[in-house]
Amino acid sequence: MLAEVTSNAAVLPPPALLRSCLHIGDVTLALQGESLNEVRLHDELLSFSDDGRLPDIAVQARFVDELKSFSGEPRFDSGALWCAFSRPDGLTFDFVSDLLGSEPYKRLVVDETFSSGELLLSKKLLAPYAPIFPLEYPTDELLITNYLATRGLGVEVHGCGLIDSAAGGQLFLGHSGAGKSTTTRIWQSLRNPLILSDDRIILRLESGKLRMYGTPWHGEAAFAEQGNATLKRIFILQHGARNRIHL
Repeated sequence: MLAEVTSNAAVLPPPALLRSCLHIGDVTLALQGESLNEVRLHDELLSFSDDGRLPDIAVQARFVDELKSFSGEPRFDSGALWCAFSRPDGLTFDFVSDLLGSEPYKRLVVDETFSSGELLLSKKLLAPYAPIFPLEYPTDELLITNYLATRGLGVEVHGCGLIDSAAGGQLFLGHSGAGKSTTTRIWQSLRNPLILSDDRIILRLESGKLRMYGTPWHGEAAFAEQGNATLKRIFILQHGARNRIHL
């Protein structure tokens, strides 16, 4: 008769997770992974790094051998790097670049509230381009802005936002090429304000007042600051023969 064999082998704990956190628009995004490659932040995001808050959004990143194209028609096609596909319990975002071929190099799977998700990274396509930054634009922007939108907490606008020591929070809205970065440089040369962004600003309504927040998603002038202020004035930018303000 065979005696029952009892194993005394220790049960290994799951791998410890590393974590990087961003705080943008008063929303904290935590990226978790088992290696530095899965949580590495680009230098442009470091000034928005904040590990001292509980996360509003938690995303687990991991490498997979490869990703196959998502089946079905997209719910939305950005016309650039990503398409969104519907799932019963949320959305899937596939990121495809002509430089890397027709398969996704990255896939973001999120729940319907954008509070948790998984970020899958293709070893096949991304390995030759190390180091990899999993939250590279527009992944971080998609997570933050959709988290705000699904809760009715705020919106992102194309604009230059700055805080002037005398005039307070000033927002200059305009489409691409309207002069946001030029306006930013003019204010910087004359008033030396704190420039929150020269391209994308988050607006939130707090206690009946609009408050604007800086983002890392800058324009050609590359201004981006982790700051916020109550909004005092909004200007709409249009090209003209000379610089002037109509009140």
